[in-house]
Amino acid sequence: MEKILSFDSGTTNTKIFTYSLGGSILQSFSIKNQIFFPEPLFAEQNSDDWIYALRKGISQIKSRKEIIGISGSFQGGTFVLLDKNGFPLMPGITWLDNRAKDIARFVVSRYGEDFFYRKTGYVPGGWSCLAILLWLKKYQPECFKKIERISFVADYINHYFTGNFVLDHTNAAITTLYNIKEGTWDEEILEIIGIKKQMLPEIAEAGDVAGTLKEGVSRETGLKSGIPVLVGGHDQYCASFGSGACAKGKVLVSCGTAWVLLATTDRIFFDPLRNFSPGPHVKTGLYGLMSSISNGGVVYDWGTKVFSVRTYNFNRPSSLVVIPELTTASGVIAGISLSTKPDDILQAIIESLCFQVREGLERMEKILSSEEKIKGIVMIGGAASHRCLGQLLADITGRNVFIPEINEAAGYGAMKLFRDINQKFKIRGSYFRCRKGLYVDYSRNFGKYLAYKRTIIGC
Repeated sequence: MEKILSFDSGTTNTKIFTYSLGGSILQSFSIKNQIFFPEPLFAEQNSDDWIYALRKGISQIKSRKEIIGISGSFQGGTFVLLDKNGFPLMPGITWLDNRAKDIARFVVSRYGEDFFYRKTGYVPGGWSCLAILLWLKKYQPECFKKIERISFVADYINHYFTGNFVLDHTNAAITTLYNIKEGTWDEEILEIIGIKKQMLPEIAEAGDVAGTLKEGVSRETGLKSGIPVLVGGHDQYCASFGSGACAKGKVLVSCGTAWVLLATTDRIFFDPLRNFSPGPHVKTGLYGLMSSISNGGVVYDWGTKVFSVRTYNFNRPSSLVVIPELTTASGVIAGISLSTKPDDILQAIIESLCFQVREGLERMEKILSSEEKIKGIVMIGGAASHRCLGQLLADITGRNVFIPEINEAAGYGAMKLFRDINQKFKIRGSYFRCRKGLYVDYSRNFGKYLAYKRTIIGC
């Protein structure tokens, strides 16, 4: 039986999937990825591990000769520097790295936030490739001089499979080196850093063919030589495509380590406050507007561990209000009393995360034009496994919520990039409609949440 191999090369895990041409999942495997923290603010990975994880996962697939194509989704922003012989000059630097925060602050003060945001969709931070390259230029000049190629996870893996360094527009847009309006590497930013365009990968559409599988990789993996390898896309954009959120008026709420909000639009929208990042979508002709709730998954996991309860009950709003700023030590639980139970606190924690989503959606609607009104939410990730959270999110945001049956939307979206099969199957799932009475009640608590937030953290 012919099948597609897709994978999701993420920050903490690499996941391998095989699908039938009708879209049914046949096999799946997950391999843990290591992150190293050698110094404060540093977050690194061994680039060879990206390949090792793929090879290990592929080795477990049955009937590998039946695979007729490969496509992947990738963590964005993580990169490795290669010398003239194609060998890494140092470990890969992940998007979690913040070593260049002072450099980022300096370069932004010199050129202005708008200079970068209007070009790339981002204001560079210490995590950004732009700032880290400038940090290396200043603090490790000998290493900087030896850079022959800057390779991101997507093009590094595509090169392994095909011999071609190529990535798509969604992955290029996360680098802070790419001009989202022109659809190419930004010459002015490259000049600021002191690098050449030839050091960077080719950019193509996510559904284009990056190349065909090399003979050597075929011998290593047992896959057929010469099968097409698609360029693939950024993991959140692939998840949007795979989950059914890739349409005007829909927003993906991806509940991972950070909760990500990703709206699909038909053109680029810039945020006057520069909190939301516009960029191209894996579906040609569409764009995204993305923001993350950094406290999302971290706080959800903490709450479910510390205040463990067997069942969730969201038939009425909590009497508590939580400000979930735990990663900055500004978190607050307000309204607690001697009668408060663990499930009351957990409910208030989960409500607070939904309040953050509502806050983000309302901010999005101020940025988008009137014809781009948000009509529905597609919810995926760990929290979406509890279907009652879909109902809670609908009641708090006032919008209908869809939770697809598929568990791994990014890998599913990568598979759907094969254009000849992506229209042959329907996404099934559960729909949750907003209950207007509870929406009114939750709106009162939402007002309290905003008031506490302004008082405690000033925003």
